[in-house]
Amino acid sequence: MKKLLLSLLFTGGFAASGFGQIFSQNFSGTSVVADYVNSAGESNKFTAISGGANNTATIVNGSLRFTKTGNNSAYFNRGATTNANFIGPPTLLKISFSFQALSSSIGGTTQAQLYIGSNFSNSAIVPTGANTHSRLVFNFGTNNDFSMNSSTAPTTTTALYSAKQSITWIINNTGSSVTYTTPDGVTTKMLANDKWDLYVGATASPVLADRDGLSNSTSGEGKDNALQNIYFGYPSGSNSNATIEIDDIIINDQTTVLPVSLTSFSAKAKLQNIDLAWTTSSEKDNSHFEILRSGDGKTFSKIGETKGAGTTDLVKNYTFTDKDALPSISYYQLKQIDFNGNSVLSEVQAVKSNVAASNFKIATNKQDGSVKLTVFAAREGKATFKIYDVNGHKITEAKLSLSKGYSNISVPFNSSKGLHIASLTTTNETLTQKFIQ
Repeated sequence: MKKLLLSLLFTGGFAASGFGQIFSQNFSGTSVVADYVNSAGESNKFTAISGGANNTATIVNGSLRFTKTGNNSAYFNRGATTNANFIGPPTLLKISFSFQALSSSIGGTTQAQLYIGSNFSNSAIVPTGANTHSRLVFNFGTNNDFSMNSSTAPTTTTALYSAKQSITWIINNTGSSVTYTTPDGVTTKMLANDKWDLYVGATASPVLADRDGLSNSTSGEGKDNALQNIYFGYPSGSNSNATIEIDDIIINDQTTVLPVSLTSFSAKAKLQNIDLAWTTSSEKDNSHFEILRSGDGKTFSKIGETKGAGTTDLVKNYTFTDKDALPSISYYQLKQIDFNGNSVLSEVQAVKSNVAASNFKIATNKQDGSVKLTVFAAREGKATFKIYDVNGHKITEAKLSLSKGYSNISVPFNSSKGLHIASLTTTNETLTQKFIQ
């Protein structure tokens, strides 16, 4: 059994809407649950707790698959223990994630419930109304589909969504009405205090609009509770099975606008490179952006820098090309730095490159009679480098010792002008490349 306690420590960030990011997590980097779940309470991971029976959490197809079996609750939450609260806390909250119902034995009263409020217990107990500000309920159908509402009473609404959906939840506890930009990135909408809107996909109109903090309130629920803790899980009491998949979790504090408003950030593979592009709608005292990259989604290092526009209300478009892309999946992040040295981080973009596990570039140096190799190796090991003429006659052969990552190597090479073919053979593959002497 695994149950999950969601760690949601505040980290400075400028998300797509230009507001502070509290937490983000996707599960595409590994198939090992332990890489996302531990017992040390790390701020970038879930924290495992024990209890219940037969409830499981696994990573499947790059998503967190969460299963409830029998008459047991199953949940992950941000409880009322150590490091329980969002810093702030925020008063205008945006929560987005992907969601899919998978189990074929669900239906009836089986639900998954998502709560935002304060002082939630670090236990399997569903939060009480007195502690809840907003509640979103997923009602499961019998055909691997689901509908959404705000009441825990079984709904008669026909289940609508049978495939994975991108869901955005906007919650207002500022004390007054607010205007925000909808997920389509263009339309704006006004939301009254202690109300919430729900979107499916990049739509301009919410599928559930202007809902009370907690629907059908009978005891002042949802009016005085901070947006401080989060709980997501299956309540106990329904003796049935349920399986869902969730991914791409992002929680943003929409309360305070940061100096740079980032409206888009993308990473795309193009040939052997990765092209990054981002857009700002306004900037204030923006010195520059650092481009960060990670091979595991955890440890990032700087690979480049782009000058900012200072202070402007004009839309600015930026690009950066990673010409030394890593093989397989890489993770990219922007670090925006003000003139005063303050910095914030963007959301992380994951992209799979077209680069093989090993690759090399070759350049000739006629003056010293050599070729210069830039070799990338996914791991340390031995390799053999050969050069042939166009008739297939071997001209040069060299044994190489490769370090993990990039290596710069010089190999003696004296030959007549013309087209040549170079090959690099590792324990896993042979790569070839044509060049002209």
